[in-house]
Amino acid sequence: MMQYPLQEIIISIICFSVSFDYLIGEPPNRIHPVVWIGKTINFFTGQIKKKGNNKAHGVLNEKIQGSILAISLTSTIGILSYLALVSSLHSLGIIAFTLLSTFMLKSMFSIKSMDKHINDILKDIERKDIERARLDLSKIVSRDTKTLSEEKILSACIECIAESFVDGILSPLFYFGILNIPGAAMFRVVNTLDSMIGYKDKYYKDIGWMSAKMDTMMNLLPARVSIFFLVTSSLILKQDWRNSITMCKRDGRKTESLNAGIPMSAIAGALKIQLEKINYYKLGDAIENITIEKCKTSLKITKIATLIFIAGFLSPIIIFLNSINWWSIFFGY
Repeated sequence: MMQYPLQEIIISIICFSVSFDYLIGEPPNRIHPVVWIGKTINFFTGQIKKKGNNKAHGVLNEKIQGSILAISLTSTIGILSYLALVSSLHSLGIIAFTLLSTFMLKSMFSIKSMDKHINDILKDIERKDIERARLDLSKIVSRDTKTLSEEKILSACIECIAESFVDGILSPLFYFGILNIPGAAMFRVVNTLDSMIGYKDKYYKDIGWMSAKMDTMMNLLPARVSIFFLVTSSLILKQDWRNSITMCKRDGRKTESLNAGIPMSAIAGALKIQLEKINYYKLGDAIENITIEKCKTSLKITKIATLIFIAGFLSPIIIFLNSINWWSIFFGY
């Protein structure tokens, strides 16, 4: 079998995936791996909940079964994606491996999709259609949007952009850099589990307990390294990068989530605005008003931060791992 330089191929796969995202966007639902993961989660959650109708089925039992679901689904998807990649590499060759990897990696992160959602909301606000803006916002946040003012809608948009930068972009790419597609896939399973069942209400708090814990742990390091890229991007865009650091230190732990407050407070500081989820948290100081332009700038901050992350952090990790033959061992190549 002809040998190819794996580090160059892996870095190329990242570039192809990001280009795929910008040029094409999300794959159709019928072939989207994350959609199928979601359907699998729905099926097994329903089965566990059906058993919950039996009075003999206690809280502990539901927590155990929810934990088994989270751990087994994550490990199964990781193993299956690994076997698919190794088979394509050894049986079909490097082109098939690259194409499959590009498609799978693209499915694990999303940049353009968040852009579209946010820009739809901003267009609603520009047209003074506040009801439509509230409706479009409800598609990407779990909070009640029915009574939100324009300022609170824009705040929620910026919060989504900041949080999505970590769990929608940085984390899957981070785990790709260490464990390739299986790493990105396992993160995406955990994050999807958390977004579907990782709630603290009566219905989900037991079945989603492990999913929420796993998501917190997997985002722990990416959320913290995100500070460097967001601050650097803010500097490049001539935003208040010093205030970004200050607000991150001061407000990064004010959210219930151990991770979400870090990128949100960093961006709030850079933009010199205050982000607020009513009755939950306030991040940053209201030095300036939240505007549509501020929201657009937050998108620019995360895009440039993504490029810095790929060029200055992810690629060096891939190159370093290649220098110790990690990728050759990993793929048996």
